[in-house]
Amino acid sequence: MRGGDNIKQIKPFLFPVIVLIFFDQIIKVFIGIFLMHFEFDVIGEFFRFSPVQNTNFSYGGNFISILSNLWVMILFNIFVIFIFISGYSFYKTKKQYTSYSVKVIIICGLAGALCSLLDKVLWGGSLDSLQVPNVFTFDLKDIYLTIAEIIFIIIGILHSKEISVKEYIFFCYGRLKR
Repeated sequence: MRGGDNIKQIKPFLFPVIVLIFFDQIIKVFIGIFLMHFEFDVIGEFFRFSPVQNTNFSYGGNFISILSNLWVMILFNIFVIFIFISGYSFYKTKKQYTSYSVKVIIICGLAGALCSLLDKVLWGGSLDSLQVPNVFTFDLKDIYLTIAEIIFIIIGILHSKEISVKEYIFFCYGRLKR
């Protein structure tokens, strides 16, 4: 399967991915213009609106300096996008029909990874506005990625005997070798 075939496989997901990206970016523009200096509780002291520009390029970048390097994180984002697309291509070799949960993983995962890439390139970091005080601050893209990750982990656990990481790596190697 060549790159063009991968694009054909993910084509049905492009519209929902674009809608999620648009929604994320419009919210950031609105916050950036009108709400950067506002803070308020959404759910008591547990959940707050508190916008902040994370110029460390990732949550991990707040703690590990290499993860706050723009080019490292851009390459990481591209790698994650490759994992989603190649992972779905591999899935399609095993299954004729795409389950709803896998569709959610692809849509949320690609939208989140592409939003993250846009954050780095357009915003100089992530404009995070939702906060669990003393824990972390996040945005809509992080919600997309978390949804994809949770469903992926559940599916991975439930189907661990059917598909192995080793098999996926050989699949990717075979495709790249062509």
